[in-house]
Amino acid sequence: MMPPGTTLSRWTMSYFGAAVLFLLLAEALLAAGWWKPSAAIAEPGALIVVHSFTIGWLGLLMIGALLQFTPVLTGVSLPTERLNLPCLIATIVGLCLLLHGFDRLDAGSTSATALFGAAGASLAASLLTTTALLFLSLWHAPDAHPAARFVMIGLVAFAVTILLGTSFALTLSGIAALSGAVEMVVAAMPFHAGFGLVGWMTFAAIGVTYKLLPMFLLASDIERPTLVCKSGVLALTLFAVAAVSGIVGSAWAKWLFVTSGVAFQFSITAYGLEVLELYRGRRRKELEPNTLGSIPAFAVLIVSAPIFVAAVAFDLDAHIEIAAAYLFAFGWLSGLGLAQLLKIVPFLTWIEAFGPLLGKRPTPRLSDLVNNHRSLMWLGGFYMAVLLASGAIALRADAVFQAAAAAQAVFTFALSIELLQARSLANVASREKAPPLRLPALFYVQNQTTR
Repeated sequence: MMPPGTTLSRWTMSYFGAAVLFLLLAEALLAAGWWKPSAAIAEPGALIVVHSFTIGWLGLLMIGALLQFTPVLTGVSLPTERLNLPCLIATIVGLCLLLHGFDRLDAGSTSATALFGAAGASLAASLLTTTALLFLSLWHAPDAHPAARFVMIGLVAFAVTILLGTSFALTLSGIAALSGAVEMVVAAMPFHAGFGLVGWMTFAAIGVTYKLLPMFLLASDIERPTLVCKSGVLALTLFAVAAVSGIVGSAWAKWLFVTSGVAFQFSITAYGLEVLELYRGRRRKELEPNTLGSIPAFAVLIVSAPIFVAAVAFDLDAHIEIAAAYLFAFGWLSGLGLAQLLKIVPFLTWIEAFGPLLGKRPTPRLSDLVNNHRSLMWLGGFYMAVLLASGAIALRADAVFQAAAAAQAVFTFALSIELLQARSLANVASREKAPPLRLPALFYVQNQTTR
């Protein structure tokens, strides 16, 4: 799975650990009522939850994964690892400043302006640096896997998301005090979210799964996913035009958005059919927790996107749009992320701990590092809670939504314990952990050498 001569990313586990903590924070805040279906989505409390989830959970999760799997897509290691830890620290600091700024804004404090300015600078510097590093590594790789183009599309959308977010922060800080700036920020917010969740996270996730699923399923590679790529590029292009139209107040913005949604639906339908072929053509007949647990995420992707587009096209209740977006974000992106962590964390841990001992003494199986039955039970509970929460949003049932969000947090916490146990080799027999084995550190890689 790892190209010869590549190394384990030293700080990927740190990104994963921070990401899961921010997911738990977002879910805990929802359970505590920082946002409810009866409240406006643009209130400061809601924005704290949204940015904890998008930047803290999804952003750090995908960056951490790409730091390790970009070499898998390109066949060569990243040019440097020196910036990974400083960028992680700067991202966390910037995010904390941003969340504190929203809290101060809600309280009416004048300190919010300075916080937004510092947050925007810190997040832009760290995230754009990481984006450039990953994009250039993929761009200059002569033998990159065809799936790399999806990651590159996602990284371009991520850069747009960052620039839009930075402009919002500068406007809120008062630095960009242009006439009509606040109105432009309000008009651009939905597109900021769209570029992040659809352009960045979804296309990057598609790229990563195009490479990882065949490896984990022992299936034939999908060499040229042309239809998925072309329709996806068309969808993002139309979405970009819709964003510009929306910001300048054009009446065409809504229908450009709907058209982009239809093109996106073509893309994800083609993607879903190719994933189905991977599952059918696999040589590994018994599905592992990560591949079995990803099936509901793929189903949610196929269902939630058209619901959202239809709600916009036919001017349905805004809560239908929010419910579809919630289902997309938590059911598709978070469900897929949590499911794949159940494979990625044990896989990287096994390579670090037992790779050097391979051929020298008996080693445990990779599946021994995680409790499959418990993990699937927690993951199934998470999906059920997400479905319940989405339904509660559509029905404006605040109490039911908070209970479902609390259940999500409980199941996420249980999955995080499973990941910690896998990382610490808690499920491995004591005799198999005897010296010279070196127990891995929880949040960074000590032994980066791969065979």
